Amino acid sequence: MSNVVIPAPAQFDHNGGEFAFRSGTTIAYINIDLAPIVERFCLEVTRRTGLRVLPMTSSPGSNEPSIRVELATGDELGVLPAPRGVSPMGDRPSDERHSLVIDEHRVVVRAAEPVGVALGLSTLIQLLATTPSTSASEVSVPASRILDAPRYAWRGLSLDLARTFFTLDEVRRVIDLLALYKLNVLHLHLTDDQSWRLPVGRSAENSKSDVTFYSAEDLRGLAAYAEGRFVTIVPEVDTPGHASAFVRMRPELNTGRNFVEFEFPPGHTHHTAWLDPELPATFEVVEEVLAGVAAIFRGPYIHIGGDEPRGMPHDLYSSYVQRVRGLVRSIDKRPLGWQESARAGLGPDDVIQYWLSDIALPASSPPELRAQMDAGLAMSRRDVETAVASSVPVIVSPLSHCYLDVPYAEPSADPGQAERQSRIGLRLYSPKTVAESFNWEPTEALGPGRAAHVAGVEAAIWAETISNFDDLSFLLLPRLAGVAQKAWSDPRVATWTDHRDRLARHGQLWAQDGLTYFRTSTVDWL
Repeated sequence: MSNVVIPAPAQFDHNGGEFAFRSGTTIAYINIDLAPIVERFCLEVTRRTGLRVLPMTSSPGSNEPSIRVELATGDELGVLPAPRGVSPMGDRPSDERHSLVIDEHRVVVRAAEPVGVALGLSTLIQLLATTPSTSASEVSVPASRILDAPRYAWRGLSLDLARTFFTLDEVRRVIDLLALYKLNVLHLHLTDDQSWRLPVGRSAENSKSDVTFYSAEDLRGLAAYAEGRFVTIVPEVDTPGHASAFVRMRPELNTGRNFVEFEFPPGHTHHTAWLDPELPATFEVVEEVLAGVAAIFRGPYIHIGGDEPRGMPHDLYSSYVQRVRGLVRSIDKRPLGWQESARAGLGPDDVIQYWLSDIALPASSPPELRAQMDAGLAMSRRDVETAVASSVPVIVSPLSHCYLDVPYAEPSADPGQAERQSRIGLRLYSPKTVAESFNWEPTEALGPGRAAHVAGVEAAIWAETISNFDDLSFLLLPRLAGVAQKAWSDPRVATWTDHRDRLARHGQLWAQDGLTYFRTSTVDWL
């Protein structure tokens, strides 16, 4: 059973034998900060196995419980390396190191901080939920010693809420999925040409709208839910480009030159808008928006967007981005931007997110599209050069392997999925197999010799083709688990063959959670 945990642990030693979970099994803790983590674990065990596990507070010298959770540091955890990159917690990075020791009589979960306890219990949930049970009254997990810590401190998913609205319950289900796979960032893409999902930035006459948006209370609740599961929400206000919805809502931002019509791919006309830094009202409104976002989300980062400023003169783009970075810092937040923001210059406190990597186009694509992509890739390479020269950290989200709206190439093991598979996924890209999507290495994403600049890993899901939550989960799974593996695990334990074997049992977890997933024919699902 050592090959079921995703992401693969740093060290997993199978000791022989097993520990049996039964109703009435107790899980004890001393530190009161662990109470909500332990209680949530007990609910999860009951939900997934039907067994009633009981939380209990204990003190040194009390009767030995079946499962013990404790905060401690020592030689065992000290051998684990520190993660690379930047932490979504900013200057207060979490210590996520943890261990599990399972024998025939007890389970001991030890961690440096509460987050490590939560991660260790996620591992235990995976073991319980993927273990075949021969009895309704107990579930056994293998006796083992697990030591674990992440490879990168930033491990996330960017979720497009602007093109398709998802309910609070649906976003919470995504957060639960991130927590299960030890991902710790939910990057919310809240604004785009299609809609403005934020409650802030609306004029009095636009305080209500036919377009659905989230209230401040909604977003604070989501952030608190995520925080309780050690996931940090990074809100994105995507400007100066992709601003059509904002300018429609605030017509005083229309300068007569900042609405743009463009073709991409050739033959497909789109409309966008950019915010004009020479208009005094622009930064009055943007400052109001950023202050409102900072009041909702407690995390240290605000994503300023900055991608695809179509039709915007370079000098205006550079002026705008520099000004917005200053506004973000003035409210004690740290700016993070898509890689194009490097074109405005970079300071030591900047972070960029790399996305525009080469990807195969369908054979039927017109030559003009390949030319557009090649021009974009040339600019992307210059963005990376700028980031490297400036020694700024880079979150890697290469389109070729981390964009989860690339269509699946192989058939599903379930013929009933053919319609959904043919309908969703952006057909601008050539389909990829799950194995091909998995076949990349984060340290090589920026080019040879640049591993030190990689500050984290983030998947992205864009919602142009998504109609509902089932479509979303179908594109997320199983590939999100592969991104989690790359972000957390040593590459030596992250081969496709090994990962494929682990995936085979995880369909059971997703089915328990009512998640629709792509049943790739390359995995022998159990």
